[in-house]
Amino acid sequence: MKPKRLNKKLWRPAIFLDRDGILTQRHLLTWRKNQLKLAPKIASFIRFFNNKNIPVIVITNQPVVARDWISEKGVEKLHNILQTRLNKRKAFIDKFYFCPHHPNANLKEYRIKCNCRKPRIGLFRKAARELNINIKKSISIGDMTQDILAGKRAGAKTILLTKSGYGGKDNKYKIKADFECQNLTGALKLSKELLTK
Repeated sequence: MKPKRLNKKLWRPAIFLDRDGILTQRHLLTWRKNQLKLAPKIASFIRFFNNKNIPVIVITNQPVVARDWISEKGVEKLHNILQTRLNKRKAFIDKFYFCPHHPNANLKEYRIKCNCRKPRIGLFRKAARELNINIKKSISIGDMTQDILAGKRAGAKTILLTKSGYGGKDNKYKIKADFECQNLTGALKLSKELLTK
């Protein structure tokens, strides 16, 4: 049976966020509960879009699974913790998507070249299908060049946060974001402008 086609008239924009360094303060590999700490002002940032009925989606690479530091269920538990903390601040993530793979994984079953690991865009496409998202009208925010490259490849407008996480200084890919902001306050102001154009 062919998948049901989405009604393009109902497609809506979304906000795509990286997790580590954007949603959370820690930008390094994270696999323990005590490493989780929400980024400053992230709840109010997310709450604005929640109130506008604009989905907020997290897309993140989690090679900690491939390294056998945590299971996929463990990652989901961490996401549930983050969701609970956001809920207490009257905010929520519409959906978390994560890639557990890595080409040099310790666990053989995760040692694959997948289409979901950023800068590939498999998870963006999955989110678009599942949540009726128009990626071309969406915004993707990250702190690494792989986030920016993935957002651009997917067709979203990209924002690099220069004072969060890596601030684009990871130097993995030669790519320039469509826009740069120092922090979430600047990104919120810019996002409002972009989504009303």
